[in-house]
Amino acid sequence: MILKRILLLSFVFISSSTLISQNNVCVSSSSSDDLLMELNTIDKCLNEKEDTKEELPKVQSNRYLRNRKNSYYSSLRKNLKTISVTKTKILPKKVKDVYLGEVTQEPTFLEANDNLQYKGSLKEVLEAYVNDHLEYPSALEHNGIEGIVWTSFVIDSNGDVKNIVTLGPINGELFEIEAAKVIKSLPKFKPGKMDDELVNVKHLMAIKFEINK
Repeated sequence: MILKRILLLSFVFISSSTLISQNNVCVSSSSSDDLLMELNTIDKCLNEKEDTKEELPKVQSNRYLRNRKNSYYSSLRKNLKTISVTKTKILPKKVKDVYLGEVTQEPTFLEANDNLQYKGSLKEVLEAYVNDHLEYPSALEHNGIEGIVWTSFVIDSNGDVKNIVTLGPINGELFEIEAAKVIKSLPKFKPGKMDDELVNVKHLMAIKFEINK
C-alpha cells in the first residue's frame, strides 16, 4: 500500500513539473489523500486549455485590414467615377431628314434687307432667287445649247445649305457648275420644323438654262 502511494505521488510530481515548465499551471484544492481526484483535475484542466486554444479567433493583421479597406474605397471611387461619366455623357439627339412636303413649318430666309423681296412658299422663294442670280455660261452661247439641271440639296437644322448634287444634260457640265454655284449662294435660312422639332429639309429643284434668259 505504501509503495502504491509512493508511485502515485511520484507520477503527480512529474506531471506537475511538466505542466509548470510549459506555463500551463492548474491549481487544485484536493488533498494529497485523494490522488485520483487530483489526476482527474489535472486532466480536465489540460483539456480546457486545449479547447481554449482551439476556440481563439484568428487575429487579422493591421496590414490585411488596411489593404482590405483600401480595396473597398478604391472600388467605390471607380463606381462613383463611372456613374459621373455616364451622367455627364449625353448623346446628341439625331436630327430627322425629311422632304419639303413633309414639314409642318417650311424654312424661310432670315430677315435681311436684301431678302425682303423674296416672299411666299419656299418653292416660290427659291425660284425667284435663282431667276435673279442664274447666269447662262457664255462659253455655250455660240453652240445654242439649252437644258435643265436637276438639283438636290438640304437645308439643315442650322439653316445652312449643304449636300448639293446636280445632274445636267449631255455636254452640260458648265450648266451643272453654274447651278451648284447659285444654290451654294443661297442666304442663311430659318430652319424648317416638323411638329415643333427642328429638321433637315431635303428639296429637289429643276433649274432651266435658256439662251435668251
